[in-house]
Amino acid sequence: MPGFKESNITLEFPDENFFRFSSCAGYKVLSGNHFKEMDACWYDSVSNSYWLIELKDFSLASLTTPDTIEKKSWDMVKKAIDSLCMFLSSKHFYPYAASLNPCFPFVPDSRTQYYFITIVHCDNSQKPDIQLLNEKFRRKFSPYAKLFGITNYSVMEHSTAIRVIPNNMVL
Repeated sequence: MPGFKESNITLEFPDENFFRFSSCAGYKVLSGNHFKEMDACWYDSVSNSYWLIELKDFSLASLTTPDTIEKKSWDMVKKAIDSLCMFLSSKHFYPYAASLNPCFPFVPDSRTQYYFITIVHCDNSQKPDIQLLNEKFRRKFSPYAKLFGITNYSVMEHSTAIRVIPNNMVL
């Protein structure tokens, strides 16, 4: 099964319908301008949905300060929004989409759903902080989710992701 390991988290996808923006020439041109991306994208052809997954290892980080939670949650929102913009460029056939479409297993259409998931590897004492990150991320991303009909977005701890993300994608 195709996949990769990053941040002490392994992803294995059920088929070849995955890609990484970091490998996409169209993204690389934009990335030097404070443009961000999520680590991995997988297209589920059965449900016409894209899973956008960000992987983080916070096991050595101090997350307990409000300032740290605030900065990390904004970084997660930025990655999700920039990734969504690339998909919307493709979906609406904007000129730059020609640089991105070769990376996508499927060009999104009006029925394509999106899942924005950040998976965090951490130690047991940090699990409450991950819940706080999730709450902050959801609050900040909520206006964008409403605009574009996105209902699935969250930050979750690694062991939770193993249990709840389908297709045994997270190891």
